[in-house]
Amino acid sequence: MTCRVLSASHYLQPVRDGDALPPLDQALKQICREHFRRTDRFIKLALLGSARCAAGHGLKTDCGIYLGTGFGPVASNVAAQEEMLRDAQLPKPFDFVNTLGVSAGFHVAKNLGLTSQNLCISRRGASLMAVLTAAFTDMELGLVGQALVGVVEEVTLPLDEHRLRRGLAADTAVAEGSHWLLLEAGGDAGRTLHLQRFWEFPVLEAELGSRRRAADRLCLARSMEEAATGKLQRRFPDTYSGDLAGAFHDNLEAAWVAEFAAGGSPGSLFLADGGHKRGFSLLHLGA
Repeated sequence: MTCRVLSASHYLQPVRDGDALPPLDQALKQICREHFRRTDRFIKLALLGSARCAAGHGLKTDCGIYLGTGFGPVASNVAAQEEMLRDAQLPKPFDFVNTLGVSAGFHVAKNLGLTSQNLCISRRGASLMAVLTAAFTDMELGLVGQALVGVVEEVTLPLDEHRLRRGLAADTAVAEGSHWLLLEAGGDAGRTLHLQRFWEFPVLEAELGSRRRAADRLCLARSMEEAATGKLQRRFPDTYSGDLAGAFHDNLEAAWVAEFAAGGSPGSLFLADGGHKRGFSLLHLGA
């Protein structure tokens, strides 16, 4: 299926050792319709990105929300676990409620006045493709006419514990982000966004070979099978890997797509993912 990208927002922030987490409250006051109390950082990141993406656009009443994440609301989960296991107490009600990723979706819907589909999908390293697949499916079935698709990853302090939870080396740079696309089924405004599926790698490779032009950007998802990644890198040595000083972000692919769409970059973007057991996918963001 093909849809249109009406708008995009891109927030990506590296966090270095010794730094405090960048404040978000002032930016939220400027973009959100109301002030939300007792929200955690994951919810604030979701509110920030979604509100910026929707700003200046009339959302349809059937606009759905599709929120993806690799790790979800980590800070609230840590707080609830510490209260139960370390302190032997019941978790605070808002810590417990905010452990659910759907809490962020609820706040996004309330802020934007939406009442349609509202999904949160957690998938390590590939949540962008997961939420896009759900959004495309619902648009194809006519359940929604628009889809607000986002991926959120938060950083927690202290960073040494944050790295330990993610299985990262002690010196790995990390980053948090909130990356959103406003999609519409049909119409002629905005860039086209097309998602294809292939069972066999040679078909994917041939498709890229026939459609990609010199000005286009090719991105390979980190969740892609290593052998397939190697073959595509040898054939297309200019594949894009993102320049964020090596900072870890579980869904850097979402950052690439949102940044490309928000920045009005020339040419098209191709994002390939998959493996021989699960099949392959190719996302194409048109010029």
